[in-house]
Amino acid sequence: MPVIERERFAELITHALKAVGCQHTLLADSGMELLRQASQGLPRQAGRILKTAMQMAVPKGLNHLPDDLLQQAIEVLR
Repeated sequence: MPVIERERFAELITHALKAVGCQHTLLADSGMELLRQASQGLPRQAGRILKTAMQMAVPKGLNHLPDDLLQQAIEVLR
């Protein structure tokens, strides 16, 4: 079931990231909105996008997901 409300979606994603041990902000507000729109509010799809983006961030030594990298992950999954 999609989570369409922005704040609820952001809370869900933030909670999920903390649950797996992420202790810092991974996404800017603009990135969170990009993720919400691309995933159509579906948590499982958001997870797929995040996983892909994180796999792309690791070799670059990034500890956050810039919007352009998030956009690349979205394109990869299309």
